[in-house]
Amino acid sequence: MVVKAEEAERVENPHGVDVRALLRRKNVKVMLVTLNPKEELKRHTTQVDAFIYILKGNALVEVGEEKENVKKDTLVFLPKDVPHAVKNVGGLSLKFLVIKLG
Repeated sequence: MVVKAEEAERVENPHGVDVRALLRRKNVKVMLVTLNPKEELKRHTTQVDAFIYILKGNALVEVGEEKENVKKDTLVFLPKDVPHAVKNVGGLSLKFLVIKLG
């Protein structure tokens, strides 16, 4: 199965940002998120463990009480039920994968 990001289904979300469903299976979901400068995924929780992998850009990531600036080729683990947020703090678009387990 080959999925091209530009052809992937756009997913409506409460953050109002560009989210594309690359893969949806019983135990894993892979989404591509694009945030324009100053856009963000507001603080929220998920019911399953997840992680993000930064493909392009600069982000401020919050997980629980931790905050860290992260760049390309960085993985961030998001434990279930722990509040987290992602904000584009760069001048260009931010692209990252969200992988939800379970």
